[in-house]
Amino acid sequence: MNVTHPTALIFRKRVLPWSETFIGAQAGAMTRYRPVLAGYHRAAAGAALVAGLPCVLLDEHSTFPSVEKLLLKRFDRLPPRWGRALAAHNPRLVHAHFGSSVVPGRLVARALGVPLVVTYHGMDITVRAGTAAELARRATAFASANCVIAVSEYIAGMVRAAGCPPEKVVVHYIGVDTTHFAPGTGPRLPHRVLFVGRLVAKKGVIHLVRAMREVQRAVPEAELVVAGDGDLRASLEREASVAGIKATFLGVRTPGEVRDLMRAATVVAGPSIADQRGNNEGLGMVFIEAQSCGTPVVVSTSGGASEGVVDGETGLYFAPGDETGLAAHLVALLRDPVRCARMGVAARRHVESRFDLRTQTARLEEIYDSVTRR
Repeated sequence: MNVTHPTALIFRKRVLPWSETFIGAQAGAMTRYRPVLAGYHRAAAGAALVAGLPCVLLDEHSTFPSVEKLLLKRFDRLPPRWGRALAAHNPRLVHAHFGSSVVPGRLVARALGVPLVVTYHGMDITVRAGTAAELARRATAFASANCVIAVSEYIAGMVRAAGCPPEKVVVHYIGVDTTHFAPGTGPRLPHRVLFVGRLVAKKGVIHLVRAMREVQRAVPEAELVVAGDGDLRASLEREASVAGIKATFLGVRTPGEVRDLMRAATVVAGPSIADQRGNNEGLGMVFIEAQSCGTPVVVSTSGGASEGVVDGETGLYFAPGDETGLAAHLVALLRDPVRCARMGVAARRHVESRFDLRTQTARLEEIYDSVTRR
């Protein structure tokens, strides 16, 4: 990448968790801005997501990073060595991902004298603010950000409802790499239902496991494959075992392995729900990736999960927690390979036209342009 391009500091406190492939992909797709990732420390599990991208981390520019992090949080003091390392890249703006990164991102932007862009993705705004301190943090974030990006119309509504000035809010869909997430040349497995994601409450995997009992009664060859990990993995495996469900739990898979699983699946399921805190799906990049691979999806209408899916054309909707409706949709697709193939073709075209990573990242850079001009 040409180093004469203006620099955008992409801020995330941990650079980057394994589940945040979309941040690394977006940064890597920039053509008119030079992305530099900034944060406190590396997340070892996500190292491959930032390979080849410059990173400026507090842990690597501090003798006592824990102490300096505490000073930053309590006194809004940017650690000097880290600040100089960030300033050396001469950034044009700071782009903080997730509301939890806004406070340090704001401090970095202020210290460097550049504007701040914030992207809200999901739980950072859908979880109910339970304390006065959290309400104050959100108010500070909205006041300090020059632009607030929402990853879906649903998230935009949540951001405005939380008090963000409407004129600051921009809806921007993060794209997927349609050259990487593309249909494969090999045969599909005719009765495979795939889930990809973290095994936490809001993903609703328990409803998928329970729905598979009815699915496997109707289609005995059907199998469930779960790619991902989380606190609920053990309980989900027990539930599947007790119910006699044919299910395989693979744990965390690499982006390449996920793509291959999507290419081989008959259908990808998204049984998302809102958890007890209100945590909800912002958009659901997995469903976009699956459609890009030519695989139809069955998704709940929870939050913004269905916003990237065309009901009846590229996938099917069902109400959150409706195990009967989920099972019926899965059975219908597993029994009708011609319909699956037709929906897969439509899904691929849909993603190419609305969610291509290069096109969407170019639009993000246009947002950067408008912010820096102001």
